[in-house]
Amino acid sequence: MTVVRVKGVKRYRVRGHWFAYHRKTGTRIIAEFGTGAFFAELAALERKLTTANALPGSLGLLFSAYRASPRFVDLAPATRHGYSRMMNLVQPINDMSLVELTPQFIAGLRDRVAARHGRRQANYVMAVISVACEFGKEHGIISSNPVKGVRRVGRNREAPKANRPWTENERRIVLTEAPYQLRVAIALAMFTGLRKGDVLSLSKSAIRAGQIWRKTSKTGQEISIPIHPDLAGLLEQAPSHSALTITATTHGTPWTVSGFNSTFIKAIAKLKRQRRIGAGLTFHGLRHTVGTLLIEAGVDLDTVRRWLGQKTLAMAIHYSETADTSKQMRSAMNKLDPLGSKARTKVSNKAKKVSNK
Repeated sequence: MTVVRVKGVKRYRVRGHWFAYHRKTGTRIIAEFGTGAFFAELAALERKLTTANALPGSLGLLFSAYRASPRFVDLAPATRHGYSRMMNLVQPINDMSLVELTPQFIAGLRDRVAARHGRRQANYVMAVISVACEFGKEHGIISSNPVKGVRRVGRNREAPKANRPWTENERRIVLTEAPYQLRVAIALAMFTGLRKGDVLSLSKSAIRAGQIWRKTSKTGQEISIPIHPDLAGLLEQAPSHSALTITATTHGTPWTVSGFNSTFIKAIAKLKRQRRIGAGLTFHGLRHTVGTLLIEAGVDLDTVRRWLGQKTLAMAIHYSETADTSKQMRSAMNKLDPLGSKARTKVSNKAKKVSNK
């Protein structure tokens, strides 16, 4: 009987059955020894081993250099987390040579990610690769940015808008039905419009003299928001805990973003299955809710911008697009007088009053 040996593979027999393991990783090879599937598994394990460290001139090297740079370290924690997720998503192509990173390849990558993960994810991947390439250009790692000129995936006009505002009924139901450890975070976002990262990291010391003081993590804007009476009541009813943050888990420890996301998504999915709430309810939608409600209340765009910690009016204008401005429109209509009819009526009414006297 001929014994076949394969380099890097350990074989042994137990109770009449042969097993094969990859020596360096200790991973069992499932496919039958000697078959095409067996060698395909072996090749995949070897590739994984050889690309553990970024190859010279590869996309992995570029990402590694960018992640170690002050430019990446100085980003807001939530932004760093998001960028890292996108870099991890494309990890299978880390060993690709930067020479092969062409606009045509980026376009193909965009389409594959969009088909599997959706439009927003595809555009986010492109943005992160572009940022890393701009860093690489400055440091001589890559000669040009192949993402430039490649179009982002357009939004389907018929698709519902992401992060839509919550209805009043949805706000009441979620605050009442959500697990108690989520309610404080939801209430803070609902009454302040703070982003998730800012809500979860908000310390107890941030509440002073009836205000919430915060430097936003994304824009670095200093904001102070008055505490709404309803929010004050919800905070007073919340269980006490020893964490330095206002929000906490059932164990009284600060939330991690991933832990909060998991618990929140499950709670929202349960309410949706019960048809208590509509589709498309997201935590970030509470920020849109606050912006929309402020505009509907007649608050000017610059105040909305300052409230939400935005550097420009762009997002405040975005919120105004979904706001119900019918009251403001009726008020404006009362002032509109293209033919001078209202002005003549006023003059006529004044004349009548004078004649009656």
